[in-house]
Amino acid sequence: MLLLCAVVPLFGAEEADAKKLVEQVVDVAGGEEKLLTLFRFRERVLITATPAAPVTEGEKGNRTSIVQVGGDWWIGKDKRDKDKVRVLCWAWSLRILLDPKSHVTPIADTSVADRPVFGLRVSESVKEPIDLLFDKVTRRLVAIDYTDTRHIFSEWKTTTEGHHYPSHVAGFRFSNRGAGTLNDRQWYQTDVLELTPLTELPPELKAAAISVSPK
Repeated sequence: MLLLCAVVPLFGAEEADAKKLVEQVVDVAGGEEKLLTLFRFRERVLITATPAAPVTEGEKGNRTSIVQVGGDWWIGKDKRDKDKVRVLCWAWSLRILLDPKSHVTPIADTSVADRPVFGLRVSESVKEPIDLLFDKVTRRLVAIDYTDTRHIFSEWKTTTEGHHYPSHVAGFRFSNRGAGTLNDRQWYQTDVLELTPLTELPPELKAAAISVSPK
């Protein structure tokens, strides 16, 4: 009984810490009302181990998508069937932290590219736990660790409506996930050239919409 009494407050403190951190990172992102829910974006996505040159003015990119955060992702009229990329989008939008099904817990501090970060682990609302890593000073999202990959976010921009999004993402595979070590070279990169929040799906996509959270 004494052991049980000692453990219960520990879990309560952990949940309180997580709640406080969630409030802080959402506040930095402009508050819940400024978290993206539905948007169109145009990007230059490249599978390359060598970082590509910065995008230039007039860059058209090679993919345009519409994303329903926590739901579906369309490229043109085709629904993307890769759950992992949809979960990643749900995570970097930060809305995963606010989902009632999400169990959020703090994880040990670490560093990303020599930047001290703190982490929040999300489970239960997804098939595999996903870790969101935030700058300890700015409270801005720095990276996401998911299964065997790390995705590093930078060059944050803001839409005219006040929504924050990373315009550059570089993905790396872990050489040893347990040790937190990455392969020396990146796996992919994407540069978001344009992002437009939407209030509703285009008519041609409404019939195909499924309002369920990815797992």
